Amino acid sequence: MQLSYRKSAFLLIIISLFFRLFWASQLEFGNDEVYYWLYAKYPDISHFDHPAMVGFFIQFFTANLYFDSELAIRLAAILPTSIAMYVVFLIGKYLKDDFVGFISVLLYNISIYGLIISGTFILPDSPMVLFWLLSFYFLIQVIPYQPKKEISLKLFLGFLCIGLAIYSKYQAVYLLFGVVLYVLFYNRKWLKKWQFYLAFIFPFLAVAIIYYWNYQNDFISYKFHNNRVSFFNLKFNKDSFLREIVGQIVYNNPYIFVAIFLMIIAFIKKRFLFDKKIVSFFLFFSIPLIATTIYLSFSRDTLPHWSGISYLTLIPLLAVYISSRKNIKRNLIRGFIFLSILLTFITLEINNGWILPVEKSNKKETLGKKDALMDLYGWQQAAKKVTKVLQENNLTNLPIISDKWFPAAHIDYYFARPNNMLVYGVGALHKIHKYYWIHKENADVNLNEVLYITDSRNYRKPAEVYGNRFNQFNLIATIPIDRNKETVKYVFIYQLIKD
Repeated sequence: MQLSYRKSAFLLIIISLFFRLFWASQLEFGNDEVYYWLYAKYPDISHFDHPAMVGFFIQFFTANLYFDSELAIRLAAILPTSIAMYVVFLIGKYLKDDFVGFISVLLYNISIYGLIISGTFILPDSPMVLFWLLSFYFLIQVIPYQPKKEISLKLFLGFLCIGLAIYSKYQAVYLLFGVVLYVLFYNRKWLKKWQFYLAFIFPFLAVAIIYYWNYQNDFISYKFHNNRVSFFNLKFNKDSFLREIVGQIVYNNPYIFVAIFLMIIAFIKKRFLFDKKIVSFFLFFSIPLIATTIYLSFSRDTLPHWSGISYLTLIPLLAVYISSRKNIKRNLIRGFIFLSILLTFITLEINNGWILPVEKSNKKETLGKKDALMDLYGWQQAAKKVTKVLQENNLTNLPIISDKWFPAAHIDYYFARPNNMLVYGVGALHKIHKYYWIHKENADVNLNEVLYITDSRNYRKPAEVYGNRFNQFNLIATIPIDRNKETVKYVFIYQLIKD
């Protein structure tokens, strides 16, 4: 018996869910993920780097950190992404039919950004993607059409989700750009409706909360992001630009990237004949963010996943464009199976090191420095060994200090948390980020005798970092971290004392 495309979409979402649960259960936290755990441990209405939603999601899905494993915390990404996949199905169905909805879900599941970066790892993108797609789903049923009283609920729901998306990550403000641009160019009748203006109260409230926190903290978030994303630096950075373009291609899957490009060309040349106002709606909600990140990469270091949500937004329209191609369903299913097997192998390889060559170093302090995958491996092993050393030397009563948010957050989660110890950021604000506020909350703690823990991927001599604060730097232990019977990095524990 052949399943309907709706049931097939459900089945695909469930299969994807189990794959992502497996990957999440096998991989240790990366630098960014373990940092956002701090948002749940020390909640606030906003934070230095991002708004607060990702922290609230973690609190909700872990029962306020009662369940505090990598898998439990990543549920805050995995489960909302399953809902987001169904929303993409609904958008595709709205555009044409269940088959297009099913193709949309398949495309979502071959996107590295959709499947892994926002769909498995816990980042601010995880809640933003869900609310962005929900807002788009509601608004595409409203904004392109004549204003009517009976569609006011969907208008308000769409703007509510815009507010929640902005409260997840700043770039969701591009949803408002999409609304305004579309209304100005295609449907000015909305400008005569009071409901349209009232709906802006939801994103306004989100911005107001973020603004209030920044008002209390010298507008530090705006200063930080302004340094990262200045629009007026005209010095061309070739490396950043190439990294952004290649990153967008890889993160969103080369097939999706090229197919979207061809679809837009076909639309311009009138070879893709679909409702112009709907195609324009998709383009207004996606192209501005893609163009902005590429423009910024001309002169600044950017991250390719910043524009990932724009590619996910275009997926249902792309599904319409490719739905008539021969064997498209079969080929996309093959692509999903191949990608899932590949990612499963990579996950197992990170933990077992069967194929990747072991980096060699004559110095313990630099072993593994060039191996980026080491950020996702060895922390659980190190936690057991570090705990043993700390307990044997009666050091669990001392605070741990660091002058950078990474690896401080890893140290906090894997070493300090199991031993009920505290980690403090002692250094410049732009380096310690959230730890500046954690330190302020515990300003009365005596820091005359502390621990300094680092690893060979991030090693710096404690005397070079804190030579002006302490005068004794005692090496307590050098701990090897092994994989497949090979030492792949070291962890160093120092005791720092101020006489």
